[in-house]
Amino acid sequence: HPHICCVETHSRGDRAAVHAAEPSRLPCCLRHTRAPPHTFCPSALPRWPDGLLSGPNNGSDLAQRHIMSLVFVARTGLPAHVARFSSAAKSALDSRAPGGLKGNGVVGVRRETKNRWERRAPLAPQHVRTLTRKGLTVIVQPSRMRIFTDDEYERAGAVMSEDLSPASVIVGVKEIPIDAIIPERTYMCFSHTIKAQEGNMPMLDAMLNHKIRLIDYEKMVDAQGRRVIGFGRFAGNAGMIDILRGLGDRLLGLGYTNPFLGMGYTDYYHSLAASKTAVQLVGNNILISGVPRDHSPMIFAFTGRGNVTKGALEIFQELPHEFVDPSELQDVVQHGSRHVLYGTMLERHHCVEPKDPATKFSVAHYEAHPEEYRGNFHEKIAPYITCLVNGMYWDARFPRLLTVDQMRDLYKNNARLLAIADISADPYGSVEFTRFCTKIDRPFLVYNPIDATEEYNWEGKGVLLGSVDNLPAELPKEASWHFGNLLMPFIKQLALSDGSLPFEQQKDLNDTLKNAVITDKGALTPNYKYIDSLRSTRNLERKKREKKVLLLGAGMVAGPFVEYLSRCTDMSVKITIGAADFKIAKGLADKYPHATPAELNVTSTDALDRAVSEHDVVVSLVPAALHPHVARACIRRGVDMVTTSYISPEMQALHKDAVNAGITILNEIGLDPGFDHLSALKTIGDVAQAGGRISAFSSWCGGLPAPETSNNPLGYKFSWSVRGVLNAGLNGARWRENGEEHNVAPGQLFKHARPIHLFNALALEGLPNRDSIAYEDIYGLWGVDTMLRGTLRYQGFSAIMSAVTELGLLRDIPTEYIAPGATPITWREFMGVLLNTSDPAGLVKDKYAAQPEIIEGLFGLNLFSDEPVAQVGTPIDAIGALFAKHLAYKTGEHDMVLMTHRFGIEWLNGKKEIRTATLYRTGNKSQTAMALLVGTPAALATELVLMKKVPEKGVIRPVAPALCEELLVRLEREGISMLESSITI
Repeated sequence: HPHICCVETHSRGDRAAVHAAEPSRLPCCLRHTRAPPHTFCPSALPRWPDGLLSGPNNGSDLAQRHIMSLVFVARTGLPAHVARFSSAAKSALDSRAPGGLKGNGVVGVRRETKNRWERRAPLAPQHVRTLTRKGLTVIVQPSRMRIFTDDEYERAGAVMSEDLSPASVIVGVKEIPIDAIIPERTYMCFSHTIKAQEGNMPMLDAMLNHKIRLIDYEKMVDAQGRRVIGFGRFAGNAGMIDILRGLGDRLLGLGYTNPFLGMGYTDYYHSLAASKTAVQLVGNNILISGVPRDHSPMIFAFTGRGNVTKGALEIFQELPHEFVDPSELQDVVQHGSRHVLYGTMLERHHCVEPKDPATKFSVAHYEAHPEEYRGNFHEKIAPYITCLVNGMYWDARFPRLLTVDQMRDLYKNNARLLAIADISADPYGSVEFTRFCTKIDRPFLVYNPIDATEEYNWEGKGVLLGSVDNLPAELPKEASWHFGNLLMPFIKQLALSDGSLPFEQQKDLNDTLKNAVITDKGALTPNYKYIDSLRSTRNLERKKREKKVLLLGAGMVAGPFVEYLSRCTDMSVKITIGAADFKIAKGLADKYPHATPAELNVTSTDALDRAVSEHDVVVSLVPAALHPHVARACIRRGVDMVTTSYISPEMQALHKDAVNAGITILNEIGLDPGFDHLSALKTIGDVAQAGGRISAFSSWCGGLPAPETSNNPLGYKFSWSVRGVLNAGLNGARWRENGEEHNVAPGQLFKHARPIHLFNALALEGLPNRDSIAYEDIYGLWGVDTMLRGTLRYQGFSAIMSAVTELGLLRDIPTEYIAPGATPITWREFMGVLLNTSDPAGLVKDKYAAQPEIIEGLFGLNLFSDEPVAQVGTPIDAIGALFAKHLAYKTGEHDMVLMTHRFGIEWLNGKKEIRTATLYRTGNKSQTAMALLVGTPAALATELVLMKKVPEKGVIRPVAPALCEELLVRLEREGISMLESSITI
């Protein structure tokens, strides 16, 4: 019976899934979205089939309970027992002592926020239920992404709350965001600080500043020194599954069909058991058809002896396999079978040897004197294997398993090595050319050992390399269950322990917990004092690689630029922030340890030349009109330059001079222009490589106030240069649409706004942006029917700004009435001067009588008020000052950025596709979305210029394929990417 199915399914917690799949199976009180939410619908009561309720277990009492549950769900959205548990849990919480270092029996469970793949939890609902039965209170932060639903936690007795401050112990999986740290609490997580990892040192400093007792799961060990908590097995499981499928894609890219294409990546499967079934089917195919002859026999080498390697072997052993000793590898290469995979287990003595031939290898001597050993993996093992599965622990005292130079030599000698699964995911670690961690949705790149570059291209030259650092997140449910089971024996002890005592007096912690405490009351604990020494050593190494950047301008987008370069790990970057107003430069520089303020007037040629000559790269964020002046100084001094602005004709004229000087002047590397180029060129390249043709391209981008903040006549607020926004409105425009070319004269742009349907909830309009047709050559899109790039605004913006233009307020002409030192004048008086009338308000009312919304908008902008006009010389600067004052973001207000590309694609089979790529980002309390999306690409580009990874010389924009790919990879690591969707017609 459909209603009975609904009740039963709901009782298993899957009501939402059934509703999505078959809404008709839900009673009407649950599926009628137009009905009042708290109204009970009698027709929803099930018609129980005759005999269904007969018998000892199905009487009317049971039916009544089912019916009442449905009624309660209809009225509250929650089952009745959830509400009871929730109420009891909240009452228990209210009775607890306040949160702090002294245990109060309250445990907080963080929502993981590192990336969209992180769906794990340190404690599952079953663990919460056990803890509450033991008398503890558990607060869980709500999450729509977590593998366990909020309802499941609430049914288990948790209090669902954003606020974890009542807890004395807060548990998570990954690192804690600095702005989420609650002072004087105990935190448990994988902190990734014990090797003084540079990227996590700011978090460690914040933990020290906030007097956190930090416990790192990685250091929780038993009496034998074995880790007692971790996801290692699941990292090995997922890493092995992924490298098998990755080998399939790589072999296909090299021109070979193969058995590994018959399986998916780990995240394709709902469980580990399902993935193992797929692996077994691949094994059957290997037995029958074998692996490609040119790459057989396939040999997998495994490093490490811990849970990671055990997890990888667990998957490998689902395939037809044979283990061989490392000494047999050469023989296996000559005589091995295509129908079996070979595995070899590597110990330390297989990978290193004493530098002195007279010394015999011993583990004790190696650990005591690693400097007396050299790596020989590249000579004795790597030439014979197909795939390295690396699960070993490594630190800097020991020889690396594989260096950049060793890999280059191997590749030159045509080694068999096809792929590396660096499950250890340790950048610059045992595999030196693992320079960053890859992502679950792009787990593999191809590393080219010849020029030490990476690319995401299955057909590229080099070796496949995967280094995902959160592999267990691909098995979130099983990994969370397993992890929570291991963590449970320690939770109650920790939740009741007194962390307010001096560290040496905290006797209520057992050795496993106490030995894992990294920080306590603002200091590193005795076992971890070495971190300070490691940091000092790292800082010295970074100083050797120190580079100097001159940042001109300290405006709205400078903050994210400085922030990124301040945490650059490839080198030490010293940033000089030069601005005409020293206070503004100092205000920004004081926030970052590697930044220094300087008073600098860029119009002073001598001062500018001196400053440029002392730096490796100059980044110009001053008004675009000043870029050529800065560029000429860079050409004179032979210093590279980066800007976020469009290449003006005056800048383009400096191209030959820059080439002759041997410098790079990289422009158009912000948001728009910048990220729009990179993201568009990626799709254009993908389509061309797949044999398609792009017939139409349009791109729209805008920085706007969040809807609730668009509370002024223009529906606009300034998150970047006011003058830049106003100047953009004075440009002309040229574009092609449906085969027809269109032109707009300068100053007439606002009259050519059109509605744009991007999000149904937003009323947007678009303005064509500059010369779109010029980008047909830049993008390689010759012969397209549509080529249009434009700017987004809320509807109504252009009509008012068109009136502002008509009234002469955007003229860039010196006007004596508002010259510096002139007699003060009000806006009402100034409008009378501009319009040559004693009644400017009346004239405007008559002029726009048929458009009352324009009249309302102009008056709403204070143009006819008694507010004084800023004495800045020109009308455009005067209204710019007015806008900067009244249309700036206030505390608590947020901006947003919208960008969308639309591609019309024609395929060889006659099919047509509409593909869209969309970026949506909102600002937060620390920075605007516009600042982040302009400053970060500019910082990444500066980093690449410093690293000499931009070989092109002259005045350029970021359109070279290698540069685009590198920037996109790095931007994605910063969480900046577009979401694609497509429709095939």
